[in-house]
Amino acid sequence: MLIPLSSLQQHPSNSRRRNDVTSRMTKIVTYKRSLLITITILGIIHYYRSSPQYNNNNITGQSRHNTESKQSETSSYLYPPQEAHPYVFDYNPNDHDFRKSNSPKVIEFYDPKCGACQAFKYNYIEVAKKIVEQRPNVQFFGVSCAVYKSVCDEFYVKRFPKILVFPKSNDDGSINKDDGIEVPKGTGTIYFVAARLMKALRTKEEIEKDRVDSSKFAVGT
Repeated sequence: MLIPLSSLQQHPSNSRRRNDVTSRMTKIVTYKRSLLITITILGIIHYYRSSPQYNNNNITGQSRHNTESKQSETSSYLYPPQEAHPYVFDYNPNDHDFRKSNSPKVIEFYDPKCGACQAFKYNYIEVAKKIVEQRPNVQFFGVSCAVYKSVCDEFYVKRFPKILVFPKSNDDGSINKDDGIEVPKGTGTIYFVAARLMKALRTKEEIEKDRVDSSKFAVGT
């Protein structure tokens, strides 16, 4: 018995087979396409990471991180040791302790975030340079109240910057905080600030000598 070809083509089982084959082919094509896209992306990533630009950016990022870390360490000071100011020393109980110095001293108490303190920084350095050239035994210090708050409290620091002059120390280098002469920063030039500090740095003996000399001059005239 012969079965018409048209009846075979329209048989439901043949239709299912064709659908199954089509579905499998579609899945294979989709899989190959996804695999190709994945390989392409991985290749692009590998090429970018092996390029000099990526390496430079990576190094730059590390350098920026290191720089920011260093800045955060020094942001609490206006006169950090690494800047090597030869005339002004940031207070440090181990290396630069004004309590252990027998020399006449000028001390600036500051807040590193204070705008007036930041603006006065370079004037203070120039004033120190000018005075040390005339009186080499005078020492200049800066005390960060953000780091050494207890020290600033000890010297009654309520505003910034506060400048205290100690013309003379005790034999052991210690100072009496009540003997400090406060000198206003003022708004004058470096010359006038230096003049005020030089006047405050005079010891009692020097003041007396100047008084006697002045009286002699007045009598002589």
